[in-house]
Amino acid sequence: MIHRGLMLAVILIGLQPLVAADVSNTQGFEQELTAVLRAEILWNDTPRVFRVPAAGSASMAINAMPEAVSYCSHDLGTCARYSVLGFRNWLRLNSAPCEGQNSDLDALVAFLGKGSVKQSGDSARPTVLGRGGLAGSPAPGFGISWTTKIALGSRAEIVKEYQQMHPSDIEGLKSWLRSPTTTHTGVRAMTIACYSPFDPLVYYYVDRSAGAPVILAVFWDKDRQEWVIAASFERSQAPEKFDEMRRTIESVPCSTVTFQ
Repeated sequence: MIHRGLMLAVILIGLQPLVAADVSNTQGFEQELTAVLRAEILWNDTPRVFRVPAAGSASMAINAMPEAVSYCSHDLGTCARYSVLGFRNWLRLNSAPCEGQNSDLDALVAFLGKGSVKQSGDSARPTVLGRGGLAGSPAPGFGISWTTKIALGSRAEIVKEYQQMHPSDIEGLKSWLRSPTTTHTGVRAMTIACYSPFDPLVYYYVDRSAGAPVILAVFWDKDRQEWVIAASFERSQAPEKFDEMRRTIESVPCSTVTFQ
């Protein structure tokens, strides 16, 4: 079965309004985190305690550091932490229920650990979040925290959004899938699901003339600069989950690679 639940330690408490450069930064963090959460909703790969709010939007507290981004949200019912540095993009490290009646920021402090709290007044250089992870050089051990409200929409709305996506690197992925080192004997066609630049994984369905069909998940390895297979999933492992993922792929297809 495909497992993606592998998907900072410092908070500035009582932040005053950020300078313009940092405000721009937090907006970038929010946009990428929102995209990742929407991908999790699409693939039903959210933390177990996650819930999609009926209103389609959620308040939350976010903490960003060079190596990780974390959030807590009572609206979503969960806290989660993601690695954003290294060869994988937005790898979820851990999650926990967002409990108690205190604020989202208080929940975030508890989630990350009180020993990681850094009082306001400590300085930190700006961080910049780009495709595939963080760039820039913030001071070691410092992060930024803020509260915000993000728009997630319903799963039906997310499906419509993905149906309109046109990934810029889809041709490169198709070429890689056609390569002799990737393609296996007996493959008739591969249907690639649409994906955003920030999705942790890209899924595709493999129809085989010899053997049962399989669903594979791949990611772009930033160090090796190539696609890498993360996991494979056959129907015999969990029929209901496999059928659900196949329906999702077929509902948001980006391209099909066929073989003679």
